[in-house]
Amino acid sequence: MVAIALVGPGSVGTYLAAQLAAAGNDVISCARRPFTEYVVDSPEHPVRHPATVATDPAELPADWQPRFVLVCVKAHQTPGAAGWLERLAGPGTTLVSVQNGVEGRERLSPWAAGGEVVPSVVYCGAELLDPGHVRHYTAGLLITPDAPSMHELADAAHGTGLTVRPDPGYVTETWRKLGANICANGITALTRRRMEVMTSPGMPDLLRGLLGECWAVARAEGATLGDADIEGFVGGLTGRPLTGGTSMYYDRMAGRPTEQDALYGAVVRAGARHAIPTPLVSAFQTLLAAGDG
Repeated sequence: MVAIALVGPGSVGTYLAAQLAAAGNDVISCARRPFTEYVVDSPEHPVRHPATVATDPAELPADWQPRFVLVCVKAHQTPGAAGWLERLAGPGTTLVSVQNGVEGRERLSPWAAGGEVVPSVVYCGAELLDPGHVRHYTAGLLITPDAPSMHELADAAHGTGLTVRPDPGYVTETWRKLGANICANGITALTRRRMEVMTSPGMPDLLRGLLGECWAVARAEGATLGDADIEGFVGGLTGRPLTGGTSMYYDRMAGRPTEQDALYGAVVRAGARHAIPTPLVSAFQTLLAAGDG
């Protein structure tokens, strides 16, 4: 049994917490609103399990120190989680950024308190219905750098609907996921349509443009992503109707700020470092930022 704190049990966070708790780990969800049970509606990995939830850092047991803290709040919400991170982090704790983008380690390092910070790539299609209750559509995968602590986390998740995969090729995987986010999140948010929008006329060329810019920057950052990856990805998105929304779509429909800076801004910033132009990604960021108000 491993002690795990999960900060931000939204759609993805609730799914992860439910799977880890059902496996017998000592999981506490750090949430804004209380709930007593994890409910995951899923065709493959359903869960119904009691939940331990704290809504204030002062509610955590004084002698309880987690081995892992999974930070699942949106990237731009991280400063709002400072109270939780200050209570939970320590020399023996690993903070895991379960957030979109490629800047997770830099984002969480100010709160490490002498502990380890590990970024990750998360694939999990889920929708939050109520606190503690999600509808799970697809996947349950966390890709991380190949660190010993991540093998420990993988063992804690063994046999559940969550797979933790420490990967020596993490740099490529994190930019592969960012490319997916650059395509799907912005388009669904700006059109206010779910993933079926990807079959619209003209979409393949738009996706090629976005991915071409993103992955040119990725190669400068050390990733191995080329033209063949672009064509395979575009075909996967546009070749058949897809269901569900994206995190940015749900935020836009609910009138919440989006994580456009952590996604599109990260590409623009890295492009500037390498003198690689990113006009299309920059245009998307401008439009999304304007929509955030």
